[in-house]
Order: sequence, then structure tokens, then C-alpha cells
Amino acid sequence: MSNEINPPKKRGCLFYGCLSVTVIALLAIVAGIIGYFVIKNVTTGWIRDYTETAPAQIEKVEYTRAQTDAMQKRLANFKQALDGGTNLMEFILTADDLNALISTQRELKDKLFVRIDGDQLRGEISMPLSDLGPFKLSGRYLNATATFKIALANGALDVRLQDAQVKGMSLPSMVLSEFKKNNLAQEFQKDPKAAADIAKFDTVQVTNSTVLLRNKVTAP
Repeated sequence: MSNEINPPKKRGCLFYGCLSVTVIALLAIVAGIIGYFVIKNVTTGWIRDYTETAPAQIEKVEYTRAQTDAMQKRLANFKQALDGGTNLMEFILTADDLNALISTQRELKDKLFVRIDGDQLRGEISMPLSDLGPFKLSGRYLNATATFKIALANGALDVRLQDAQVKGMSLPSMVLSEFKKNNLAQEFQKDPKAAADIAKFDTVQVTNSTVLLRNKVTAP
């Protein structure tokens, strides 16, 4: 497989604090879906049933220069609060905010769109594939939708898949039930830097169709 389906490269606190909540978890779901079927079920039937010859049309949100500047200022202020750990600050992201941030990431633009429904996140993905051994996947796409819940518990990010569809078809119930058992953010938090970044948060919550982030205040 090509790099398109590998987990995103590790980034600094600012990226983890704002985008990893949705993007990394969602890409982990996609990688897991692909990995499961590649290892267990790569056949001509799988290629036909779970991939397509054209990418899905992914919506996007692009902010004006003024909106982008305001967002960057909010990000910088929140990063300062995260790193300082002395002043409590809340950072609220709407779906438009997240999608505007996604549109600035070259590896994600036109491949991912996020929606927030109440306390759940839903992502629409269209990702190009590459050949795998004798199986010709180049020129085909994985078009998927995934819904999941996010929580922060004991200083660790917990991301649980609620539902997933590939090419408009739900995953087999056995596969879906296995995914639901796993914290999809567990692997990337094994990296000490990622774990340290997440530990700076007091709250990571999807609520009222927004993502609420709150930094942890440490004793002086």
C-alpha cells in the first residue's frame, strides 16, 4: 500500500490539540478497514464490492483571509495556554472550523470532510489506493463514511467507532463489532510526544455539535 493509507506523520502540540481529535482517529478507522480486508479478504470480489473507479465528491470549507487569521490567533492563544498550564482556556471548534483546517492540509484536502451531529463525529473520506501484489488497485478509490465518539479519560484520548460504511455499504456486523471494542487512538498515543501533548488537556469533548477542548491547569 502507498502512503495514502498510512497513519499521518507525527506533529507538534498544536496539530494534536486541534486536528488529531478528528482527523487522526478517522484515518485510523480507514487504515483499519483497509487493513482488515486486505489481510483477510483481498479478492476480485472485494475490489469490486469495496472500491470504486472514481473518487467521491468531498465537500470542503475554505475560510476567507480574515477568518483564517482569526482562527490562527485563536489557535496561538490556545497553544500558549496548553504549553503554559497556568491559565484555563476553552477552545471550541465547529464543523466549519475543522473543515477549514483540513483544507489547509495538503494530504487531507479533497479527501476528508467532517460533520458533527450532537455528540458524534462523522467523516466522509475518499482515498486513492495503489496496487497490492497481484491485485490491481491503482486507479481505484476507497469511499467511506465513519461515525465515532470521542472522550478523554484518565489523560488518554478514547475514540470509538459507532458505524462505518464503505461504498455506501455497512461493514459486516462481525467486523464492525470488533472495531467497536478498540480505542482507535491508542496506537498513536504510544508515541511519548503524542501522549505528552494529550496529557495537557483537561477536556476533549464532542457536545452540542461542536468540539470542546479545555487545557489542564497545573499547580504553580
